[in-house]
Amino acid sequence: MTGCQAKVLVTLINRQNCCQPERLYRDLRSQGSRQLQFIPLQARDNPASITDQQWAAFLTAVFDVWVREDIGRISVQLFDSALEIWRGNPPPICAFPLPDECQACPVRYLCNSDTPQPWVEGKNALCAGYQAFFRHSAPHMRVMRDLMRYRRSPVELMALMRQSQRVN
Repeated sequence: MTGCQAKVLVTLINRQNCCQPERLYRDLRSQGSRQLQFIPLQARDNPASITDQQWAAFLTAVFDVWVREDIGRISVQLFDSALEIWRGNPPPICAFPLPDECQACPVRYLCNSDTPQPWVEGKNALCAGYQAFFRHSAPHMRVMRDLMRYRRSPVELMALMRQSQRVN
């Protein structure tokens, strides 16, 4: 963007609002939000903190709505970052030193220990949630990457998905 600052709506995801991810996402969208960043609440001894399973469920549910309805219209920081990495670009947000356990992780290139969340037993407390999300989003990320490789818009994925639903 040139000439103006983009406004990003940062939303803290907690045990309460993570239970209805589609509704939260659509509410933010209906309020005119076009750039979103979701931050998982992770604080020791805080009952509102979310688990890795809740984080995975939240991310995958929001991604499923976004990939069907909003590619190119709504920017979700984690999805945009992942797509850039799928395209071969360096992570657009800062990375932290990787613990030994992360070196062999199959989604390391996407995560790269990229979040300053609390660490438990040498790894990110939400690691399993991120892994589940990256595995879930991989087929769609590959298609968007390939579309862009051929100078086509990732928005085309939404039409491809609609066609595929009609056939099935």
